[in-house]
Amino acid sequence: MREEARRERQRETFSELYARFAAGEPQGLATPTTPELTGEQLYGGVDSAAAELHREPEPAMADAEPQPAPESLLGTVPASGAAKARKKRSKRRRNLVMLATFLIFAVVVAGSFYFIRSLVKQFNPDDYPGPGGQAVEFTVEDGWGPALISRKLEELDVVASDKLFMDALEDSKADNVVIHPGTYPLKLQMPAADATEVLVDNRPDKVFYIGLKANLRLQASLAEIAKGSGLDEKKLGELANQPEKFGLPESVKNLEGWLHPGEYRFALDTSAEKVLTELVDSTKTALQDAGVNDLGEGYRALKVASILQAEATPKDYATVAGAIENRLNPNNVETHGLLQTDSTVIYGLDRYSLQFTATEKRDAGNQYNTYVHTGLPPTPIGSPATSAIDAAVNPADNGFYYWVTVNTQSGETKFASNYAEHQVNQNEFRAWCAANAEVCK
Repeated sequence: MREEARRERQRETFSELYARFAAGEPQGLATPTTPELTGEQLYGGVDSAAAELHREPEPAMADAEPQPAPESLLGTVPASGAAKARKKRSKRRRNLVMLATFLIFAVVVAGSFYFIRSLVKQFNPDDYPGPGGQAVEFTVEDGWGPALISRKLEELDVVASDKLFMDALEDSKADNVVIHPGTYPLKLQMPAADATEVLVDNRPDKVFYIGLKANLRLQASLAEIAKGSGLDEKKLGELANQPEKFGLPESVKNLEGWLHPGEYRFALDTSAEKVLTELVDSTKTALQDAGVNDLGEGYRALKVASILQAEATPKDYATVAGAIENRLNPNNVETHGLLQTDSTVIYGLDRYSLQFTATEKRDAGNQYNTYVHTGLPPTPIGSPATSAIDAAVNPADNGFYYWVTVNTQSGETKFASNYAEHQVNQNEFRAWCAANAEVCK
């Protein structure tokens, strides 16, 4: 009991001292006498302890230094420097929290942006700009609906996405938005609207398709037209020998060189004359685009262009065209007006191989033998592409008279201004052929 009373008095004393200190009252007392150090309080009972508790504090001497309250009673009073440090640390923590919050917010916003953009891309994909690339045939089977057709078109890379094709179907102006079974001529990477136009309400048996490659000779072109259209090849040949029917001048012998390379679709009932007219008109357009409006001048350009198509690669067309013009000058001391082109000789021989004998090289009976006859051949020797026509109309101005492709696989061509240089290039070609016998046949 005594021990508990002592502790209670001690707690009350501490509380009173702390209250005084907190109130800012002067602390003039020396370290207060604690009850546990006073024998009277220890053995004098409760009354003496209570008297000690309520005893008025003695006034401090004027020159006495104030004594701090015991750390056991008040704890450590923080200094101003420590408070500032804590405040600084607190501010730094707040700044770090704000920065982290901002970064998290930025990441969330960026992620949301890309996610939303991917969704927009998925539901609104980009269409191919057109006009399309490689020609392909697309077969619609019996029972195929628009959804399956659109997926098949996307898988083949005919359209950019099935959704674009379905949207194009909805926007179609056709009276009957139906895709009939059959095989259709399409292209890789077509605009969806273009693919729709070919497929919708257009039975394949209503049209025929013709595809002509560059450098095809007249008879080969007519055979392709007959094959694709079902038109009579003999009838086509007769028309091809009547160039006046197609608005061509009297100097034109036949339609050799005038059937422009490309892909064409015609209504099933299109006549042979209309088919040939469209092909000839395409050549006229190519000449006009190159800057030639006079068809007589255009005929000369087609002869040169057909030789370019047979003898050179597109990157060298303009250079070879310049060399041809140099050879055609009758005053040149290198070829004296002779073209000396193998491609014209073999055309006259009705062959495709560049190999011919020395006798054939001297044969004046071959009107296309430009080793014997000066100037251009009587007709073009094939159908030139637009790029060859452009070069023939706009040849490069140079001093070359000779050219030889020294590597037929890469197309590397070397040019010379005199025959001695040309012989060096020819020997290089012969050496390459010796090492590539399977190619040089």
